[in-house]
Amino acid sequence: MLKMNNTFKYAPIALLLMAGGLQAKTINKEFTVANGGLLKIATDVGAIDIETHAKETVLVEVEITGKNEDDMEVSFKNNGDDVTIKGDFDRSGFNFGNNHIRVTYKVTLPQTYNVDLNTSGGSIEIEDLEGEVDAYTSGGSISLEDIQGNVDIKTSGGSLDLDNITGKIDAHTSGGSIELKLPTKPTKDSKVKTSGGSITAYLVKNVAVNLSAKTSGGRVSSEFTVDGKITKRSIEGTINGGGPELVLKTSGGSVRIKEI
Repeated sequence: MLKMNNTFKYAPIALLLMAGGLQAKTINKEFTVANGGLLKIATDVGAIDIETHAKETVLVEVEITGKNEDDMEVSFKNNGDDVTIKGDFDRSGFNFGNNHIRVTYKVTLPQTYNVDLNTSGGSIEIEDLEGEVDAYTSGGSISLEDIQGNVDIKTSGGSLDLDNITGKIDAHTSGGSIELKLPTKPTKDSKVKTSGGSITAYLVKNVAVNLSAKTSGGRVSSEFTVDGKITKRSIEGTINGGGPELVLKTSGGSVRIKEI
């Protein structure tokens, strides 16, 4: 299999379709890597969907749809076991009334891999990954499921859905709700914060944490017995003797702690 070590600029060589007056193009790339590498995506616009497989390859499919799809340039670079993807959108002729573009990055990785994702306009979804996750979007939701590794995520305008994360969690949204599911006892600290939504945390029955749950504009409730200080808007104390920190904070919603 050919290993790509150079930078490839997007060119109109991919599939061209016509659907409802909008052009659609697809770019496909494949890179040979080893477990433990890093995928880095930085794009001006686009949703990112990450899945894994049992192969030491990175498969990339980029779908670009819109009347001004030629203004979107995507470049690829493979350096050792790392893959970097950059998406640049030329906004010089962009008119919100007459133009439209939609970009989706679909990437399949080795199961043991690390990701660093940054999009200025789209959602991020990651499933079944053993590695570090660093993800930011300024205009979409973030969904993580079955992640073994530390997680640092932030969105400026969407919800967060975190299911079965076994590493350290640092998650923040400026404009959405958060749902956190921990089906096993956490061994590292978890901090989730929202400036404009509710938080619901589902915890395993035998969870043992130091809990700090606060809201500025709602109520805090827990199905677990907490040894500490409890008020209408905050809970500070330990569950089942204490353990790693579990911080749940919102400025504009309720906080609910439930048993799985």
